[in-house]
Amino acid sequence: MIAKSDVTAILAAGTFAGAQLMIGISFGAQWRQMSGPELVAAFTGNWFNIAKTIIPFALLQTIFLPFSLYLAWGNAPARKLWAFSLAIWLINCLITSAYHFPIVWASMQVGYSAAEIAAVVDTWVLVHWVRIALGYLIFVRCSRDAARARD
Repeated sequence: MIAKSDVTAILAAGTFAGAQLMIGISFGAQWRQMSGPELVAAFTGNWFNIAKTIIPFALLQTIFLPFSLYLAWGNAPARKLWAFSLAIWLINCLITSAYHFPIVWASMQVGYSAAEIAAVVDTWVLVHWVRIALGYLIFVRCSRDAARARD
């Protein structure tokens, strides 16, 4: 039987991955259509709404992946599942904190000119697809294997 904490971890991972995909598809496409001055305003302005939506699910994932690992510690298959998922989540967090967040923060501090913002955002979106892939890897791995690993 799958534990409630596992379900919460899986749902948080899936919701976070879906939100990441939404950012990549909708905002990413929209940002690529904008001129430099429009992009300077939009890239910064969009982040307040994005953060309010996505941070709660990132926090849930940050809490429940380790909790599921803790609860599964005595079950080797389940422990491997949750350890793998937590490791991938930590890699995602590292990419976010080392690359994505500093760019967003710099844009909020008027760190990019209209001439340079398009190249910055193009690279930001390309690297963002790595985070989307990692997010879905966690979700698919957890949802596929969680019930089997607990049995």
